[in-house]
Amino acid sequence: MSRLTYLHIRGTLFENMVYRPRAGHESTRAGRRAEGDPAFQLALLAADRTVLVSVAPEVIPRGCGSAADPLRFRVRGTLPLHPDGVSYELRRGEILLHAAGISQEPPRTVDHRHHTSEQGLALHWDTSETGERTYRIVAQLESGRRITLVRGLTSPAHTVDPSAIPAHGKATIYLVTDDGVRSSEAEVASIDVPRRPPSAHIIAPRANSRLPFGQPVSVLGACLDMGGQPCPPEFVVWSLDGVQFAAGTFVAAVEIAQPGSHELKLAASWFASRHR
Repeated sequence: MSRLTYLHIRGTLFENMVYRPRAGHESTRAGRRAEGDPAFQLALLAADRTVLVSVAPEVIPRGCGSAADPLRFRVRGTLPLHPDGVSYELRRGEILLHAAGISQEPPRTVDHRHHTSEQGLALHWDTSETGERTYRIVAQLESGRRITLVRGLTSPAHTVDPSAIPAHGKATIYLVTDDGVRSSEAEVASIDVPRRPPSAHIIAPRANSRLPFGQPVSVLGACLDMGGQPCPPEFVVWSLDGVQFAAGTFVAAVEIAQPGSHELKLAASWFASRHR
């Protein structure tokens, strides 16, 4: 049996039912199969508008803000591509939110070249192909995890900084060409991504705060790994003016005995966050 091709549809939906698509891509991997919202339909259509495939996409509120901010929803869906499919539609019941044509062939992979510089992996590519195209750069780790480093590029050059990739180990860099729905990718190079220490952050009190002396003050911190995920508190240490007062916790209390300027420090592994 031949392998299937999947179209990964992405976009943003506003509360007034205005949909803003992002460049989609295709893959032989179906990806994460999450439960969708049955109020919405993502349909693959034939030339006579016969529905070939229909799925319920994920429609998830994005972030949080004030009551005055308009609501936004992240839309994600995956359609298995059918040989007779020529377009797709996103609907909410009878409301057509978006429609787009699907080319018979994915965009051609572009010619590219690269070299290593002090800033990282400098990549250049040819943009002579006609039609609207954008480009993405993706890192694939040995585990198979894929991380989009940058998307929506229109200029034919970009430098990949390995220290900005939120994972460590060997990674393969791919240049992906998007036509808005379909995509193709070319392998560029393999790089080593260095391991970076966790980062410690003092949440409260804020830097340069005026605090009472002679009574306990609560302190709150956090620690994130290189991928932005929370770290356990076992290896964090609190100190005030170089004197340790707590360890293994993100919440503690300290008494400031004397008035004046003081340095509060939260250290994790061999990285430290300081507040004066």
